[in-house]
Amino acid sequence: MRTIAKYLISALALLMAGCNDTSHKEFGEFGERPHGTISVAHLKTLCREGSTTITDDIAIEAYVVANDLYGEYTNAVILCDESGGIELSVECDATAAQFPVSARVVVHCTGLALGSYGGEIVLGAAPTGSYRVERIAEKDFDRYLMIDREHPKEIKPQKIKIAELAPSVVGNYIALEDITFGEEAGLCWCDTDPETGEALMTIRTLRDREGNTLQVRTMASCTYREEEIPAGYGKVWGVVEYASDSYLLRIINHRIDF
Repeated sequence: MRTIAKYLISALALLMAGCNDTSHKEFGEFGERPHGTISVAHLKTLCREGSTTITDDIAIEAYVVANDLYGEYTNAVILCDESGGIELSVECDATAAQFPVSARVVVHCTGLALGSYGGEIVLGAAPTGSYRVERIAEKDFDRYLMIDREHPKEIKPQKIKIAELAPSVVGNYIALEDITFGEEAGLCWCDTDPETGEALMTIRTLRDREGNTLQVRTMASCTYREEEIPAGYGKVWGVVEYASDSYLLRIINHRIDF
């Protein structure tokens, strides 16, 4: 009887452990690190002009550096590894909860698509219409994504100067030091529509001591849109964008130190 009792206790313990192990729901059906994991920089080289659907069995392993916590991105997160960064387009109204900053994310890329937008590369669902990529539906997260919130890692920004910006830096998380907004100090981050009073996406301009300039794009959804731009010289953290043959910066996580 004692032997049977011991067996039943052991079996019950194993059963309870199995019930408590919910990691498979978060990690998806393909395991923790799929075969064919490549760097973010390598993945971006696979994108051709327009849209490229990924047919190879490949994956990326990266960490979240930006989400919608401050409204800087909506329905998108920025993933970075040591090689660079890429925007992941997702159908999610609260990415800060699903994809917290520093969370590890493995993206199983087979069946997804890369879209080129004037030098910027976006990873998302394969297009079904006129868009180069579409948002990955939340119901498909388990199919394509492993979100590991238990082993966070802070990705350090690439320290760079305005004059050093290049195509290879687009999409990357960077830090700019000893820069100023000059005469724009004191303005709000976003202008408002004179008729409706609603905030507008607004471009401001950073300048370094050598006279090099970089446009900063602040979205109307940004939570600090009504705050004043700081005066003097300081440091900002953000993601490099590219549009109309010009580099831009989108500040992330409200990281501004003046």
